[in-house]
Amino acid sequence: MRVLWADILKILAIFGVILLHVSAPFLVPFEISREWWIGNVYDSLTRWCVPLFVMVSGTLLLPTADKEPLGQFVLNRVRRILVPFIVWSVVYFLYRMHVKGEDLAVSAFLRMLLTEPIYYHLWFVYMLLVLYLLAPALSAFLNNVSCKHVWYVIALWFFWASILPIIDKPLEFETYFTPDMDDYSALRLSGYFLLGYMFRDWRSRSGLQLAQAVLLFLAGGAATIFGTYVMSRNRGEFHPFFYKYFSVTVVAMTVSIFLFVRSVFDTRKETSPEGGERIRMQSPKIFQAIGMGVFGVYLVHALVLELLSDGHLGFTIDHTSAFGFALPPLVGLPLFALGIFVFSLLPVLLIRTIPIVRDIFT
Repeated sequence: MRVLWADILKILAIFGVILLHVSAPFLVPFEISREWWIGNVYDSLTRWCVPLFVMVSGTLLLPTADKEPLGQFVLNRVRRILVPFIVWSVVYFLYRMHVKGEDLAVSAFLRMLLTEPIYYHLWFVYMLLVLYLLAPALSAFLNNVSCKHVWYVIALWFFWASILPIIDKPLEFETYFTPDMDDYSALRLSGYFLLGYMFRDWRSRSGLQLAQAVLLFLAGGAATIFGTYVMSRNRGEFHPFFYKYFSVTVVAMTVSIFLFVRSVFDTRKETSPEGGERIRMQSPKIFQAIGMGVFGVYLVHALVLELLSDGHLGFTIDHTSAFGFALPPLVGLPLFALGIFVFSLLPVLLIRTIPIVRDIFT
């Protein structure tokens, strides 16, 4: 059965990624202006998007990853994302050469593919590939130890990835244990993978718990917004400390939105009043289609963003206008994000109707 809450979370996450990317140009350079605050608010309130992807992947993958033959698991899961990743890396490489006019040699493609993302958003796939490769071993560990040991590992990750950087950055006191690792590395985000596993069956039993999740999200969002402003003002330039995907405030937002949606849109088998078995909240077909196309939307959206804003599709949609109509940034940013989402989703849904092409591009 298709799980409604998982489809909703993936759709929210991909829209959050797009809104995050369209908000980013408002943040640098730092200046105290209405536009900067609008960009900061939208960007801060969507920092959960990538961690949410990782949590959902952990929920759906880790409980059973060790049950499949190892070779079959690696072949099926890695191939599913590796082939479209390579194809779209070629597309973006050619786009940089022939549209953006960058001086790139065809012979440099393979070296670039192995050393850096061909386009800025493709870092996510490198991270996802590592987590998928680790999944069978992690699954075997998780399914054979007590919950307290798993929470112990998560606590260590949270201290290492989220708490120690607080001592390092704002307090400017770098400890020897502070992780010297790329912010986008799989290990830095692996805690969300484990959290997804631990919360796979969790659902709220009361309205109070749902209210607490909402308050936690709002608190995390407010702290991200104003923390970013304070640190940027004090340093005289934009400072992304609170934007980090593993910052305490982003962890709070990610976990709270996961638990809220997981509870409200819970999908499970239950017994009907007539005594038969039924599925509660089966994901509607439109949500299933969008949910299965989310990875394709992620791959293509950066290209669509530039095509729309540069007018290459015959019309222009950007932060401040749509089809020639002026829009204030407060409205323009989410509408621009929605436009990118729609114009990315439509070709992906079309491609997914063609079996061989579907496996290559999405």
